Amino acid sequence: MKKVLYLVYYYPPLGGSGVQRGVKFSKYLPEFGWESLILTPHPRLVKHPKDPSLLADVRPEQKIFRCFTLDAHWLYKVFWGLRLPRAVTWLMFHVFRPDAEILWLPFAWRKLKQVVRKEKPDLLFISGPPFSPMLLGKWCKDKYQIPYIVSFRDDWSQGQSRLDNPPPASFSRLEKRLEHSVLASAAHTVVVNKAYKRDFIALYPDLDDSRLSVITNGYDESDFMSCHSQRNHEIDKLQIVHPGVLFGRRHPGIIWQAICNLAARAEIDPNKLRIHIYGRNFASFVFKGFEHNEIIREIVHLHPYLPHAETIKLICEADILLLFSGPGAKSDAELPGKLFEYLRAGKPILGIVHPEGVCAEILLKAKSGVVASQEDLHQIEMQIKDLYQQWTQGKLGINPDWEYIRQFERQALTSRLAEVFDKVVEKHEA
Repeated sequence: MKKVLYLVYYYPPLGGSGVQRGVKFSKYLPEFGWESLILTPHPRLVKHPKDPSLLADVRPEQKIFRCFTLDAHWLYKVFWGLRLPRAVTWLMFHVFRPDAEILWLPFAWRKLKQVVRKEKPDLLFISGPPFSPMLLGKWCKDKYQIPYIVSFRDDWSQGQSRLDNPPPASFSRLEKRLEHSVLASAAHTVVVNKAYKRDFIALYPDLDDSRLSVITNGYDESDFMSCHSQRNHEIDKLQIVHPGVLFGRRHPGIIWQAICNLAARAEIDPNKLRIHIYGRNFASFVFKGFEHNEIIREIVHLHPYLPHAETIKLICEADILLLFSGPGAKSDAELPGKLFEYLRAGKPILGIVHPEGVCAEILLKAKSGVVASQEDLHQIEMQIKDLYQQWTQGKLGINPDWEYIRQFERQALTSRLAEVFDKVVEKHEA
């Protein structure tokens, strides 16, 4: 069996949506002829939600090499607490470059050398964000003649956060130089949607299209084995569920306004509607502009982060699943990982997203819900009203295209990743 050394920052017991891709790949790679060796930080000092339940997805024989790291986010938290946001911004763009996780690199580099000498992997696979670990790829390639592949769960230099809050020009130049270097020297690049591939090639015309592959996020069938679609609470209310963090552009004010307008016209009964939002959300952000609105404060309920297994149970029991992305540049490239678990849950999805983006395309092809532009208040009102009326008439439901949806099963996606691995190693050995 061939070996791949997998550098992944977010791995169980760390939690959150960013963990799923790494742990599911490592779970299924052995079925396709690849043993994965995980190199990841020790979670003790990482400022990130913990979800020990995800360790159930880690195979007992999985080799995991953990090493010490410092986390600059603790320092950021101190300055935020002191109400010194400018200090955080300065540190981000002048000290911890290209990202806060650069502090892990010295420790990861030392552990990487030990693992390579001991395990002699055939391939190096590096996942981001964070993107700083990708800087180890070329060094490993030159030192040990091991090809490396990089995997982008999100955009790097052209991400929404960069576009919304442009960094200093010197930082942008550095970031693009590092990004181009990583892409140019990597044997292959994997991205989570076709918009990222399109944008990389447009930004760096020297990149060979054949060296970029799209492998989306997905769902794991085993996560849904014990889930039921019926719930035993709030059965007299239309329950809309949204697991995940709302921040930045993702301010739901336009949704709250749509609900208020519908209630004012008596087109919905707010007493029969509940929206449950799960995750590390701040009420001051979620309710901004609606702090004293009795309807919204009654309808919308915030809950803390939940383990992944409980989140799956919630989406299976919901009446409607809310998918929301903010407007603005690159919003057409947003493809939340939760979409694929939504699809598998088989419940109607209310997609308030870019109507021509990759998210809307997949949702509509799957025949799993409806789409309204995140900038069109009238469209949002009409879709909410229509779903509400279907529910009151007992006709709420969908007829998904399961054949289309099954291509996003984690096992199938891992098979495609293994094919990429095989091709890279074969080319390297030729």
